[in-house]
Amino acid sequence: MTKMIKRRFWAPFVIVTSLFSNALYADIAPLSEFNADYIVYRAGKKHGDAKRYLKTTEQGYQLGYSSDISWMIFSDKREETSDFVINNGQIQPLRYIMQRSGTGPNRYYELNLDPVKKTLSEGANQKQKAVNWQDDWLDQISYQLQLVLDLKAGKTDFNYTVLNRSGNTKEYHYKVVAEEMLPLPYGNIKTLRIARIEQNSDKQIYAWVAPELDYMLVRLWRGEDNVEQFDVQLYKLDITPENQPIGSP
Repeated sequence: MTKMIKRRFWAPFVIVTSLFSNALYADIAPLSEFNADYIVYRAGKKHGDAKRYLKTTEQGYQLGYSSDISWMIFSDKREETSDFVINNGQIQPLRYIMQRSGTGPNRYYELNLDPVKKTLSEGANQKQKAVNWQDDWLDQISYQLQLVLDLKAGKTDFNYTVLNRSGNTKEYHYKVVAEEMLPLPYGNIKTLRIARIEQNSDKQIYAWVAPELDYMLVRLWRGEDNVEQFDVQLYKLDITPENQPIGSP
């Protein structure tokens, strides 16, 4: 059981279609900067803390995530960052970094994406991968904010092509499945529950976002065979007014 937990703790379009897509996102405000703190639970007991932030940069935005988790003899500390810009409602990742330490070997992953040259490189030495470029690629955390943009555009069903930490792709499918009033350490708040849809999978992943908090991720629950792996819940949040970052249209 401990071993299982270790592994899991963290064609062109026609012109009409293009115009419709641009209009869909034309009135959506830029993303709000934020700092969010979370408590990591398992079986109702606290086992760590996590943080997320979003800030504007000279290029566009940076999304960051960090966590510090301990359970029995297992410990896990990690940090992830994604630098990206937004073009017509689509997030374009530029650089993704993940560092992990704790029980077992330390890990470092890095992806660099060049949308002009249409190249993808992987690792600290930035070794270029032989891949067919896709404009809709997202990384391991930037897809969370693409979901926010799509929710604001009125979507309830989401399909994303996500690069894993080695630069290989996987299709993610999410769907809004319920509206719920959720009690959290932060307080009671109205949320949308979103499920990850996977065929023939024994994993269950649910995320709750709060429309009144600019669709902030307020809870994340993961299980396997309906046995809880972790439950991450918001307890503190600071949001700053939206700013149009350099690098966005």
